[in-house]
Amino acid sequence: MVMDDYQNSNLRMAKELSNVILGDLEINQLPISQILMKAKRLARMLHDSDAQKWLDYEIMGYPVVFDPDELGSCKKYYTDDRPVIRDEKTHRPHSIGLPHLESYINSTKIESVAKIGANESQKMQILNKHHELVNDFERLKTTIHNYITEVNISLSVGDFAEDIFEDTRLAADKFIRENCPRAGEQLLEINERMRYYDPDSFSQALGAVQKILITVADTVVPVREKIYLDKRGKERSLESDQYLNRIFSYIEQNSRNDPAVSMIESEMAYIFAKSEHNREKTKGLRENVSKDDVELAIIHMYLVIAEIAKIKKIETIYLKTPPSNNYSLPQKLSPPNLE
Repeated sequence: MVMDDYQNSNLRMAKELSNVILGDLEINQLPISQILMKAKRLARMLHDSDAQKWLDYEIMGYPVVFDPDELGSCKKYYTDDRPVIRDEKTHRPHSIGLPHLESYINSTKIESVAKIGANESQKMQILNKHHELVNDFERLKTTIHNYITEVNISLSVGDFAEDIFEDTRLAADKFIRENCPRAGEQLLEINERMRYYDPDSFSQALGAVQKILITVADTVVPVREKIYLDKRGKERSLESDQYLNRIFSYIEQNSRNDPAVSMIESEMAYIFAKSEHNREKTKGLRENVSKDDVELAIIHMYLVIAEIAKIKKIETIYLKTPPSNNYSLPQKLSPPNLE
């Protein structure tokens, strides 16, 4: 949990820094070297080594022998259509960085040209070159802006997705607390086991996820019928140990979110089948259960329980029918009679 807090704090600071850099680029009040150093700090916060290398070249200048493929994911920000100078030792041309280009621009401004005592023809040539350099500078600065903008959007979308999942988690926790409090102990078990990075702890955490789902299944769909025919015409066993079938039969009959529900069911079936297969194969040692498997199962568990919570809320608020334990599977919900 401490590591998660640190990562979340780091991402928040990265987003704030990206906003600052975008402002710097758009207001044009800071030297480009300072903006590039801020951008490099942002890349370091995000562990983006490709961006760090690319920004180093933009700060210091590109080497005489340079392959754009070195930049990896940041290759798209590089353009070879840029001002060059000759290397002092080899006399071979190489692309200059943005701070170097900015210094040339400052030295060719009208006030700078007036001080060197150039004639009118020379002044015109220098000023024409100045305008070319400014155009190149603005064009190349746009690539920096594009990178920072993409980072900012990515971090903003991450915040949005995090908010959505937080709402889902709260809805699921509330449902568990009000309808099957015994499952709350398993939530604590999951949190405890995920602190340890070893296969046995991951297996125990996954087992806790299964226990929660079994408790939820017993709460919303008590075992009555033996077989259920789903919307695709497939027969599903509703025996006591078929908790996923019982849960998804309930959701299928009461939710309109069929594509998402089918995807979640498929993912869960795969994860739990993998767990069972590895347990049998290793005679009790679930060593092949990964951290990713458990995290995905936890996410899907929350999505499923939140969907059930939504169904129960509709039953309570709109239909005003108290939950009943005297059914095998609930009938399709109908809208309230407004007559």
